[in-house]
Amino acid sequence: MRKHALASTLALLAFAAGLAHAKVDSEPVEGGQRYRVTFKHTPVIAAKSVSLAGSFNGWDPKKTPMKEVGAGTYEVTLELKKGHHAYKFVLNGDVWQHDGDNPKTEPDGKSGLNSVLELGSGEPQAPGKEGDGKVDAGELLHDPASIVDCCAVDGQRRLVLRMQTLAHDVERVLVDVTPRPEAASEKLTTGRASDDDGLAPLRRIATAGGHDVWEARLYFAKGTTNVRYQFLVKDGELTVGLGKKGASAKNKGKDAGRWDVSLAQAARFDTPEWARDAVFYQIFVDRFLNGDPSNDPKLPRRPDGKAWNVDDGYLEEWGQEPAHFNFFGGDLRGVSMKLDYLKSLGVNALYLNPIFEARSNHKYDSADYEKVDPAFGTQKEFEQLVQACEQRGLRVILDAVFNHTGDGHYAFQDCVQNGKNSKFWKWYFIDGDRVSVKPKPNYKCWWGFGSLPQLNTRNPEVVNHLLHVGEKWLKDGSSGWRLDVPNEVEAVNPEFWPEFRRHVKRLKPDAYIVGEIWTDARQYLEGDRFDAVMNYPFRSAALEFLGKGGIDAAKFEDLLGQQRATYPEPALRVQFNLLGSHDTERLLTVVSDARRARLCQTFQFAYLGPPVVYYGDEVGVAGGKDPECRRCFPWDEAKQDAETREHIRLLARARAQEPSLRRGTVETLAASGKTFAFLREAEAGDAGRAVLCVLNAGDEPATLDLHLRAKRASDLLVEGRMLEVQDGILHLEVPPISGTLLGLD
Repeated sequence: MRKHALASTLALLAFAAGLAHAKVDSEPVEGGQRYRVTFKHTPVIAAKSVSLAGSFNGWDPKKTPMKEVGAGTYEVTLELKKGHHAYKFVLNGDVWQHDGDNPKTEPDGKSGLNSVLELGSGEPQAPGKEGDGKVDAGELLHDPASIVDCCAVDGQRRLVLRMQTLAHDVERVLVDVTPRPEAASEKLTTGRASDDDGLAPLRRIATAGGHDVWEARLYFAKGTTNVRYQFLVKDGELTVGLGKKGASAKNKGKDAGRWDVSLAQAARFDTPEWARDAVFYQIFVDRFLNGDPSNDPKLPRRPDGKAWNVDDGYLEEWGQEPAHFNFFGGDLRGVSMKLDYLKSLGVNALYLNPIFEARSNHKYDSADYEKVDPAFGTQKEFEQLVQACEQRGLRVILDAVFNHTGDGHYAFQDCVQNGKNSKFWKWYFIDGDRVSVKPKPNYKCWWGFGSLPQLNTRNPEVVNHLLHVGEKWLKDGSSGWRLDVPNEVEAVNPEFWPEFRRHVKRLKPDAYIVGEIWTDARQYLEGDRFDAVMNYPFRSAALEFLGKGGIDAAKFEDLLGQQRATYPEPALRVQFNLLGSHDTERLLTVVSDARRARLCQTFQFAYLGPPVVYYGDEVGVAGGKDPECRRCFPWDEAKQDAETREHIRLLARARAQEPSLRRGTVETLAASGKTFAFLREAEAGDAGRAVLCVLNAGDEPATLDLHLRAKRASDLLVEGRMLEVQDGILHLEVPPISGTLLGLD
């Protein structure tokens, strides 16, 4: 949440005005997931304008103006999602007041208070009971305006609907939809009961926040433009409908009213199809391969006998211990030289850490966003790399940080030289008339590092420059962007990322935009910012269950289910699923066992969303946190883990050959103790056989019997191994710390 600092005089004024009258009224609308909320405020100080700022509008004081309705009272009505919201009133554009008539507050981080609005009852205190013939109608939730609950994909032919019930409260949920879909993820009911004929069952996909989340995936005839639907919730003999009129048990639930949805509107979030098929490979360029020693940084070599220090800044011999400021000479030509190796692994997309001109080895301190760093090569060599990738069917996405530059950036250097007379002065947040670094910087900078001055992304000149940068590299052949610390950019300008997305998608509709968000990223995945985020929660869950044994399979499923329940379908398909990066400990270091590393990788390649291999993980490179995680790639095969490398090849081959591993649905079949099994199944209307993934994270063999609609199973990782499904049951014995992928026929 973004908090706002006030000048001392304004703070006193706001405090003095604390007796202003305010009122908030709310009522639930359509499905119980949203509320219509009316805010009223009567300030006691002279106000030329009053607006509303809060967590629901990015704390933007200009976004939600309030209208004067008489007697000095200002009013605005919004529709807000169920849940927790914080807000303040803003007078005359710069006086921030909390709502003195609302007793619920929380600290705003600036010695003041935010007012708090809780819409809905919060998380239920207790689950329900299936089969008791009772349904908690107040916990039946669906929001047709939410891209999470109602989303059209696949050329507007597939509609994904989700709704929530109290956890463990109901036995079945169906959707009554017009026109009738051609197919659905669950077969349309026929003859089970005359009232259910032709309805589409929903599948329970997760339990989150005290609710079961149910999902239907409906495939319609080409040319369908609008869909009308309501839900029928069944428990015992009771049927409750949920629709536009709310929840109703009248006429067996069929009087709840139908929502009418435009598929074009429900398809407003579109993510690139190619990313679903991608196997990404992340390259920290300085440490991958030195393809051209002539462009190595002009730095001294380490003196003979000089002991290593974490802050060393030498040009090192390849393979020596990394330090924060040392270099090894990796470059774009080195990447080009190893494209055939990457292709042989099954990689079809590269993610390059920043390549722009900068002083550091990591290049997150840009001196010029429009130039390739000389130590990495030239513009021509970048274009040659992209061309060579295209010839091999590989894409390239680039990395940038638009929150700050380096202090060597030409704009900041102009400020240093010319002070307040610099034409770039307002590109940064600088106090006084001259740039000063000591005793501490007189300008905003990232985490207090004076070498990383923060850009003023509210400045239209800065915005236009960064938009130009985003477009330039797409024109030069990049297929997308990975964006560093985007939350910090949004804190300055909430409109920057929506504008960036519009520009990028207008130029290249299938460009892939990934944000570096470490936690729950729902607010960034609503179709107006990013296609995906670096999926660190995925990493944490996989490492805890498969790598370290800190949680059991049931908890693992809960963690995975959180995203499946709360992220919209287009984003789930393309989440950037990593097991390590330049900002984390290496996979092998975390799990301490190559078998467990391979187990994590098996899950990574089998799950929903493209896998991301951090350079060297495929050959067993180890390393702690930065700088250890940025070691040089060991090109001497004698120093490589050949078994893990071959495992990655097999996984990538299976993913390429089996459409269900790239585009299928996910259904958990078993989650008990240290054993986890899930099914990837082709969507209704798509081709491809189902694939079963079984993982044993335990130190003992695991035995399980799975009910499957198949006759036989072929092992995708062990050539020639076949298993028979007898009477609909597959009997499996899984060795300790291992996983398998089985194609079902």
